[in-house]
Parts: sequence; structure tokens; C-alpha cells
Amino acid sequence: MISARLPARFALLGAALALLSLDPAALHAQTGPTESVSTIYGIVVDPASKGDKVLIATEYGLLRARPDGMSELVPSLDAAVVALTADPEDPRHLYASGVDGKGKPIGLMKSPDGAATWSPVNRENPAALGSLAISRADPGLMVGLAKSVMISRDKGKTWQPTALTPEKTFTVVPSPTDTQTIFAGTMTGLMVTHDGGKSWANAGAGDKPTTMVATLADGTVLTFVFGTGLMQAKEPDLKWEILSDGFSDRYIVDIAQDPRRPENLFATMDTGAILTSRNSGKSWISFEGSDKATPERIARGEALFKKNCQACHGEKGIGEAPGDPGAKDEYGFKAPALNDDMHAWHHDDKGIMATISKGSPRNKRMVAFSKTLSDTDIEDLVTYIKSLWSIRSLACQGARHMKCM
Repeated sequence: MISARLPARFALLGAALALLSLDPAALHAQTGPTESVSTIYGIVVDPASKGDKVLIATEYGLLRARPDGMSELVPSLDAAVVALTADPEDPRHLYASGVDGKGKPIGLMKSPDGAATWSPVNRENPAALGSLAISRADPGLMVGLAKSVMISRDKGKTWQPTALTPEKTFTVVPSPTDTQTIFAGTMTGLMVTHDGGKSWANAGAGDKPTTMVATLADGTVLTFVFGTGLMQAKEPDLKWEILSDGFSDRYIVDIAQDPRRPENLFATMDTGAILTSRNSGKSWISFEGSDKATPERIARGEALFKKNCQACHGEKGIGEAPGDPGAKDEYGFKAPALNDDMHAWHHDDKGIMATISKGSPRNKRMVAFSKTLSDTDIEDLVTYIKSLWSIRSLACQGARHMKCM
């Protein structure tokens, strides 16, 4: 499953190229639900925001995603974007790679102003890099991934392949402390080279598929190991520990750190979902609705749930008839579980809010609350309900749930 999905970075077809051939004016005005994006290849914090928006690399182009569940096309880069990174020294300096509307690689593009404008770094022999990262130890050092691991020591002007590339490599990142060390996430584990790619060895995080590797400002190396979870370590010892689990059969594709609030992380999932962490990766919430997911509002939502919902939906949303999703009474289906047990997470935030506000035809006991609860009350209820979900359910919420069946 993993091997079939991630190499799609190098084969953007169909809808992506068709979209890029549309009238530019119509394309540039496009705004739509983020859940309609099936794959996000890279993510950075939007330098023009206060840390509440992110830029995402997609087959539809570079998008600006918002916590309200919507994304808007960034019109300055007309390309399907498969790699995106920010300069650790100046997060306004962005780099991207991908393919244009004719399917031709655009090479390495740079924006000096937070995605307002873009220009090619090297016009000769452009390629599409499927992974891209800048060294925290040397701002001139970049690593990328094409058919092999690529290294540039002049900020992307020229590139050279490493002598060896691990088989089935998904992603690469340079060490935050050593300019000869590179990490590579592969199908058989996290690999590391200490000699610029002449030789590679397992980095000690196991031998399972490793879909993501990133570095943080404090020198921490993060990696995602399928079936294990998000792990962290520091060089040179690389004593790996699990930072967070509960991802089940889902996995992280990329991670970005907020340079102004380094404890805030943003992760893109294989389902196309965006998750965010406010404690350096120990726990995760959905990016959609994250602007409302404060401890105070979650607590308020819990109080509202106990008063208005718990009598039918059960304590902590276990449902009226736990273990019997088809249970009915004389009015229709009994109140379903709102935790992970049933299908609450099959609906996006707006859909859940609409059901609370307007009621449900499944059972007339599910009345409309629009006259008794304010919009803020309903938002807080949904925020609390989502706090009952696992990371997997958050990654599979809404239209994405079809990928998780």
C-alpha cells in the first residue's frame, strides 16, 4: 500500500494536468474544501500568516489551507507541486518543485517573499524533485530525491547524485548537525549515510516502512515508522523513542514546524488530512477546527454534551446501544456512538454541525437544536466530540473516510 502511493510524486497525471490547463483567471480564483485534495506532498507554515495557515504542495498546485476546512489556490506558481520546503534561516524563502501544465518538470523554484513571487533557481536541465530539504547546519546544502538522492551545496544551483541510493526511498533530509550526514526514509526502515551517500546503514529506528523524516530547530530528528508511530532522537546517539502512536494503518507524509512557536507542528497524512500538534508531536488534533480547539472550548463543549446529548448518545459518546449499530426504537435508529465506534468521523465539521442544528430524519428524537443552542455552542460541541476520536479517525474524517474503509 505504501510503496504504491508515495512514488506517485513522480507521476502526476490526469486531473492535475487538466486543471493546470484551465483558464488562468478561473484557476487563480479557485477556493474549495481541503478534504477534496487526495494527496498532500509537502507542507510549510504560511509565512504571511500568524501560524494559523499552511501552504501545501498538491497536484492542483500550491494551496493555502485554513482551519475552516477551506483551501485557496496560490496563483503565483502554476504547477503541480510535489516538493515544498522553507529555508530554516528565513522561513519567507520557499523552494518548490513539480511539473507544469504540459507535464514538464519545472526544476527548482524559489520564492523570496512567502510565495508571492517565484523564479527558477537553475534554468538548465530542470528536473522534478520528489523530496526537498535544506540543511540546518549549512544553509547552502540542500538534498532532494529524483531517481537517486541528489545533493546541492550551492543552494540548488547545481546538483549531483549520491554514489548510492537506498532502494525504495520515499523521502530525504540532511542532518541538522553534520553536512555529510543524510537520512532517507525507505520501505525497509530509516537509513543514514555519514559520508555524503557513499554508503548507507540502518539508523536504528527499525526495519518497517519509514514514510517521513524531518528535523526540528533544536536538532531533533523526527521519523514516522509505519505500524509504530512518530519517533524522535538526537544525534549522534540516535536513541529512538516513540513520541506518539495511535495512527493504526495511516501514516505521516510530511511535517512542518512553526518557526515562531516551535512546539506547534503540522503533519500531512496519507489520506490528505492535515493534523496539528501543540506539544511537539506528543498529541495531535485535526487542523480543521483547530482554531476552536482550545482547552476552554473543549471543556465547554463537554458540559454542553452532558446537558443536551449524553442522555441519548451515552457517556463520552459511546452510543445508546453500544455494540449494536443497527439498533432501533419505535422512531428509527437509536442514537449512534459519536466516538470512534461508528461513523461520526465520516462527516466533516460542517456536516456534524448541520445535524446538530437541523436534526436528523433517522430518528425524530434527534431534534433540531438551532433554537436552543448558539452557533458557538454547536462549534464547541463538535470540538468536544472530535476530542473523543483517535488519530486515525481524525486522519480519515469526512470525504477521506473512503480511503480508510
